[in-house]
Amino acid sequence: MKQMAKHTIPFLSLLLLVLFSCNSSENSRESVKEEKVYEAFTLQESDLQGSISLPGELKAFESVDIFPKITGYVQSIKVDRGSKVKKGEVIVQIEAPEIMAELSAAKAKVLQAEGFAQSAESKLSTMKDQYNRIQKTSQTPGTVSASDLLRMENQLKEEESNAASAKSALEAARYQLQAAQQMANYLTIRAPFDGVVTERNVHTGTLVSAQTGDKPMFRLEMNDVLRLEIPVPESYSGLDFGSDSLSFTLNSQSGKNYKAMVSRQSGSLQNASRTEIMEADVPNKDGNLKAGSFAQAKVGYKKEGSLMIPNTALVTSMEDRFVVKVVNEEAHRVSVRKGISQNGQTEIFGDLQPGDIILKNPSETIQSGDRVKVDL
Repeated sequence: MKQMAKHTIPFLSLLLLVLFSCNSSENSRESVKEEKVYEAFTLQESDLQGSISLPGELKAFESVDIFPKITGYVQSIKVDRGSKVKKGEVIVQIEAPEIMAELSAAKAKVLQAEGFAQSAESKLSTMKDQYNRIQKTSQTPGTVSASDLLRMENQLKEEESNAASAKSALEAARYQLQAAQQMANYLTIRAPFDGVVTERNVHTGTLVSAQTGDKPMFRLEMNDVLRLEIPVPESYSGLDFGSDSLSFTLNSQSGKNYKAMVSRQSGSLQNASRTEIMEADVPNKDGNLKAGSFAQAKVGYKKEGSLMIPNTALVTSMEDRFVVKVVNEEAHRVSVRKGISQNGQTEIFGDLQPGDIILKNPSETIQSGDRVKVDL
């Protein structure tokens, strides 16, 4: 029995050693199995080219609200809503007898001032002749006394002063006549440009006034060419639209596509909407397009040197939007802003440079400072 015990103890020791080795090997394999390797990529600059769809609105190329400049009654109306007019064509005639009376009085004052000026000029001319004759006579000693010569000289100065005063009064009267004539011209309202009357708010006999008019008498629009106004969001404002064409559809005309060229951009963002206004000139000779129509525009763009990442690399949480950059197998969260998204990729802005290593499918639980292994 003692001999069997001696053989049993070494056998048990060997069995325990084998079991421990197997368990240690399995733990090691599980540890290796639990160690995760993240897929990563190298951040690079890309040139973007594509199109975006933005809402827009058609507006008249030129439009003006026509208000009266004086108080009076509408005497006659030459146009109505929808009338096409040429530049300088009479739209409405206003009657104001007091304006015409002021014009007649101003004309009379000019005639009176012209008479005074002519009389003063005639007296001055006569006085100059008399003075010249007496001055020649005074060259003969004893013919003209010094007092007479001084008196004629003073009379000449007086007539020169009267003539200058009459001339100034004539100029003032003429300016008053021009002002009265301008006021009278306001009685006739003409079209400032070729266009269409789109609004009419007065009728014959209506009392109009520059002080109390809250509505325009007429609204005139130039619609042979329309402006397609497109508010471009701030994230797209850095794109190059300058040489690209665009297409658009109208909510009121389903299925019909129109073409236009980008004509101008405002160059600044509006504070209220944080958008930049872009305009395209749209020919409208046939009048099929209506100002005020809403449109959906597809605009081509180009942009160089953008940092693009796969959509899966962008993590959005309740607190932040970030990507995970890896430096020496250490994770670093980098907050970013989104730009353009296309073809499964998103443009980002942040503290990143070309050549940075970014995780392709990061977990939201990864924190800055965590050790990570990557597979490029």
